[in-house]
Amino acid sequence: MERKVRAKRATLKSIASALGVTPTSVSNAYNNPAKVSRELRERIIEHAHSVNYDGPHPTARSLRTGRCGAIGVLFNDPLSYAFTDAHDITFLRGISSVCEEKGANIVLIPLKNSRPEQRDTLTAMVDGYILNAPYKSHPTIRAALMRGLPTVVVDFDAPEFASVQTNDREMMRAVTAHLLALGHRRVAIVTFPRSEGDGEIVSLDRNFSEENYVVHERIAGCREAFDAGQVPLEGILVCEMQNNEDGGKQAAERLLHRRPDLTALICFSDRLARGAIAHCLAAGLAVPQHISVTGFDGLDPPGHQPQAIRLTTVRQNAFEKGRKAAELLMREGGAGVLKAWIRAELVIGESSARAWESRDQ
Repeated sequence: MERKVRAKRATLKSIASALGVTPTSVSNAYNNPAKVSRELRERIIEHAHSVNYDGPHPTARSLRTGRCGAIGVLFNDPLSYAFTDAHDITFLRGISSVCEEKGANIVLIPLKNSRPEQRDTLTAMVDGYILNAPYKSHPTIRAALMRGLPTVVVDFDAPEFASVQTNDREMMRAVTAHLLALGHRRVAIVTFPRSEGDGEIVSLDRNFSEENYVVHERIAGCREAFDAGQVPLEGILVCEMQNNEDGGKQAAERLLHRRPDLTALICFSDRLARGAIAHCLAAGLAVPQHISVTGFDGLDPPGHQPQAIRLTTVRQNAFEKGRKAAELLMREGGAGVLKAWIRAELVIGESSARAWESRDQ
């Protein structure tokens, strides 16, 4: 009975021997192409394909180099949020543009996960982190910061790490000043949660924690403008809701139930603003004739659905924010504590106008 002879699997060493090069050259062709000439790399890859060799095994490569070839992006929301929110989609596109250039992969690590043990496993599969505006005291964030891996924080206050920041405080000061100049004094604010949880309504004179750096900075900008305009902070309501259109609808409904005389809503995202506008129109309140609504982001929603009202908003460059974060993380020699600022701008649209009680004055 004849015995089948199994073909011997090609290895990095056998490829090197067949081509008369060193095993290091073959390894570099896959793991560090810049260290071999283009011609040699093409010759190695072509021969490898001919003997069904697909490159070093990822696990073996990781064990040998101590690197996974991936960066972890941590964010507060469920995984699906990253694929439905215009800001996060654009932000991740900026990160991925650099990853494509560098040959790296992305591991998305949502902090809102029903299986925390899975989340903790994901954090071990990366070479570094980009922290996208997370809650400061979340245990996964604290654990990530303590691992000692290269880390870039985005819209997050951590002076010992490289960071990418937006001028949130300045922009919310400008938005609030814009509404005050239009005669608005009965104003409320709609924000995404400043900590885990949502739905609370408080006055602006309350002491807000720094658990969420973005919320803290935007609240501070509003306060500064109201103070400059001599508008009492205790008369300004702040409602927390999940950062989506439904959250904006619910916030507008609750705020108008408490204060039917409101003339303006300052929303901390375009999604919240679009939801708030939807509720106002359904309730018979014309925008901006009866109530003004402002947003923040300046991005078209996924699918580019036509918008009936062009928002007054703050336009921030989410793509550049993501790209800059990835460039800092993968910078030769490390990012250290470098700081990058992405400047946003106020865009006056059709959703804000003179307060109705001031029109005849």
